[in-house]
Amino acid sequence: MKIGIFGLGYVGVVNAACFTKLGHYVIGCDVKETKVDMLRKGKSPIYEPKVDELLMEALQSGQLSATTSVSEVINNAEVLLICVGTPSNSNGEVNLDFIYNTSFEIAKEIKSLGKEITILYRSTIPPNTLKTYIEPIFKTILKDEISLVALAFYPEFLREGKAVDDFFNAPRIVLGSDSDQLDKAKNLLAYNPEIPFYHTNPQTSEFVKYVDNTFHALKVAFVNEVYEVAKSFDVDVSTANEIFLNDRSLNISTAYLKPGLPFGGSCLPKDLRAIVAMAKSQNLKLPLLESISESNAHAMNRLEQLILKQNKSKIFFVGFTFKNYTDDYRESPILTIIERLIKSNYDVKFTDVDANLVNLRIDKPSLIKYYQESITEGIKCSDLIVVSKRYLVDVVKLNHDKKLIINCSRRTIEDNSIIHLF
Repeated sequence: MKIGIFGLGYVGVVNAACFTKLGHYVIGCDVKETKVDMLRKGKSPIYEPKVDELLMEALQSGQLSATTSVSEVINNAEVLLICVGTPSNSNGEVNLDFIYNTSFEIAKEIKSLGKEITILYRSTIPPNTLKTYIEPIFKTILKDEISLVALAFYPEFLREGKAVDDFFNAPRIVLGSDSDQLDKAKNLLAYNPEIPFYHTNPQTSEFVKYVDNTFHALKVAFVNEVYEVAKSFDVDVSTANEIFLNDRSLNISTAYLKPGLPFGGSCLPKDLRAIVAMAKSQNLKLPLLESISESNAHAMNRLEQLILKQNKSKIFFVGFTFKNYTDDYRESPILTIIERLIKSNYDVKFTDVDANLVNLRIDKPSLIKYYQESITEGIKCSDLIVVSKRYLVDVVKLNHDKKLIINCSRRTIEDNSIIHLF
């Protein structure tokens, strides 16, 4: 396949090297003559292991060329990869000037040539950029010939220093588009059947890179803060970290990485408060760890506001202990919201087969009168059902009158009566 790559920086050059290795023909394009000249000589404008060797191989086999001419690229390519820079503005927002200019020039050439072409954006851009920013550029110029282009977003997950290996052994390949003209794109990206492939909408594909990098930044900040506290107490940081990393069921795993209810229970809130107190006793400032409780409280308030927004006075909660298969309701976010709503004079009922009613009578004597034994009866007497834990399927089956449900569980059922927390 003949591929045109716009932007010969880090992403563009690595893609040029790797796609030629796969047997494709690449023509690179950049406004900077120096980058174009280097590529014409089989040299990389950036340093990245293995890239120079791949570029030289491609040059010698006639698979690589470079130009400053947009027209030359459009004339010779079937698929375009847009890899131009998207730097930060002073306010932190993404600067899309290079995206605009490149898209505008490409659209003009397509209009002039009347050529069908697939365009994959690899530059990191905020969600909805393809739909609300890029697509209108092409629609404005191409008008009734907009079907000439198939637009998609193809995020890159390349680590500097390991980019070539990451390309050929990617953890996943993502393609975001609403177009029905993606055969060329899918064929291009099907180079390793072992790599999971996700075809999703543009905004989802645009956002996943931000999830990745925010999480990586969070991890770095977390370990630096938590072990700053450890060091102040003469903890053997290396051994403590080795013990932490050895837990692959919770610590280094997918556990706790699906959006849902705020955390609660007897351990997380208490131990978080304790480590923050430890830091204060050592005169240490922990901006990240100190903000976690505030973030959790904000999540609880967000759920409460979602419930109040429905303007229902009779509310039935199915599930209130802090997680499945436990009767522990200490600092349960659902029980906290139940108590708030009762104080605000809402007609509230709640149930949970995991609950220990003896303990509830002792610990929360004022709440026991709001407990509803029967899910069926609770649904019948309510206007709104708030479901958490594992009870969604049962509630949907019993919800014969299609009363409104707020789903706080991690289960998903497509039903018009359900509002999902996430």
